[in-house]
Amino acid sequence: MVLLLWGIPQASLHAEEIRYRVDIEAPDSLDSLLRKHLDIVKALDNPRLNRNEWLRLLGEAEQDAQSILATEGYFSPQIDIETDQQDTLSHASFKVEPGPQTTVAEVEIEFTGAIHLEDEHSRVNKLKENWALQVGAPFSQDNWDKAKRTLLSDLIAYRYPEAHILHSEARIQRERNQVKLRIEIDSGPVYRFGSTRIEGVQRYDAAIIERLNPIKPGDIYDQNSLLRLQTLILESGYYQSVEVSADTENGPLDAAPVIVKVSERKASTLSTGAGLSTNTGARVQLNYEDLDVFGLDWRFVGSFKVEQLAQSLNGQLQRPQTENGFRDSLSSTVGRTAIEGQTTTVFNNSLKRAWGPRRFEQFVGTGILFEQVDLDGAESSNKQVATVSYGITLRRVDNELSPNRGYLLNAQVAAAPLDSLSDGKFVQTYVKGQAYWPLAERTQLITRLEIGAVNGGNAPATYLFRAGGDQSVRGYAFQSLGNREGDAIAGARYLLTGSAELVQWLTREWGGAVFVDFGNAADTIKTLKPVYAYGLGVRWKSPAGPIGADIAYGQDTGEFRLHFNLGVSF
Repeated sequence: MVLLLWGIPQASLHAEEIRYRVDIEAPDSLDSLLRKHLDIVKALDNPRLNRNEWLRLLGEAEQDAQSILATEGYFSPQIDIETDQQDTLSHASFKVEPGPQTTVAEVEIEFTGAIHLEDEHSRVNKLKENWALQVGAPFSQDNWDKAKRTLLSDLIAYRYPEAHILHSEARIQRERNQVKLRIEIDSGPVYRFGSTRIEGVQRYDAAIIERLNPIKPGDIYDQNSLLRLQTLILESGYYQSVEVSADTENGPLDAAPVIVKVSERKASTLSTGAGLSTNTGARVQLNYEDLDVFGLDWRFVGSFKVEQLAQSLNGQLQRPQTENGFRDSLSSTVGRTAIEGQTTTVFNNSLKRAWGPRRFEQFVGTGILFEQVDLDGAESSNKQVATVSYGITLRRVDNELSPNRGYLLNAQVAAAPLDSLSDGKFVQTYVKGQAYWPLAERTQLITRLEIGAVNGGNAPATYLFRAGGDQSVRGYAFQSLGNREGDAIAGARYLLTGSAELVQWLTREWGGAVFVDFGNAADTIKTLKPVYAYGLGVRWKSPAGPIGADIAYGQDTGEFRLHFNLGVSF
């Protein structure tokens, strides 16, 4: 690629302005690097550039270019510089042949410190296996620095907060275009956690944090434990900011204090919002939250939401986590939806107890539902059911906001076991899984599978299944796949949906996707025939999680539909 760069200083040595120009001919992978860092190129923007300075920069240009190329592992470049001086133009032309890129020939990693006093052979081996610059990899200064930082941060995050690099060197063998890497790291001592000190508590009882704290005095220091505690405190909803650390500088090795600094949220807040969903249309929403109901630190969350296809009034009373780790809540919902010719009005009350970490969360619940369903061109119905339920959620991903590797799994079962409390007995089972597969550094495969079944008697529409729309089968309208009754699409007893999506990240935040979705809902397994959709999308890794915009083609309808989605719904 040839780059043309011009400079026209405001000051002039002659009556006419002297112009300076630099041409660079280099491989695409290096031209922008040279253009950005070569001193003679950067000087073109200097209005005081003069003839003497130009000649000085020309004299240093070859060495400057060699130093820049060396940062990318090119230690034997061929650089030809031609100059041309006319009355009002000083011109320099660079032709760069970088030669072969240096590769890693040998890696030597040594550990000293307490890591050798502990039984840490497997940890040492894993750190070496995860070393980023393995033998045969292209060498660059940036990759070398990143590999050292990653190795050190992994050691610090594990259990050695004072780990540091004692020595590192990269020995270049120019004649072989190879490099030998050596790094020596001192792990420092092993620390253990001491007691926990909480700072910033004024409005809410410190016991809220104490009951959330999984760290016990005497536990071996682990930075992930500190991050986990910080996450649990934030998720409780009582605090707007949380900082958790261990005082390893002043505390003893066997009892480093855990320090929790919090900034509390207001006891009550009222907020409004507006938005747009490709499933249910435009919406406005009013939210109210009270974090100190009855003066017991109980939390109440209420919302009133009006969408084009759905309206709801929700209220939930949450009790702070108990010493045994239980999270109890009481919820009440009044809602109405009008989708695909089915209008459903519900009044639902439920009691739920959840427990366990986010990696393996469980719940049990009970509820009573009153439902009225009106179908266009078919008979209306009214039903009442009392249910019990159980569910688990497994989260095994490297990053919950924006996963790159791992899987998520949710499984639930709900049953109406008593005729005396329900208009018919039934059992609903539902499973949803999503997996993330990194195929290359910037290429990712995302797969999803969703299965549902209802067995038994006269189940209400709330517990039946329809498919279509975001997070289901894109390319088809929201809940447009199911049983046709009269002029409406009603819920069905069996559900099957899935997708395979290939994402290519073009930058750290932006990427493109190609996907295929399939699925349907039907009253029998024999009639559960999947329909298919294909599409393209754009992805953005926002601070709130991945945001996507998709255009999908429904094979059965022959129509294109636009879809938006935010975050990972697990």
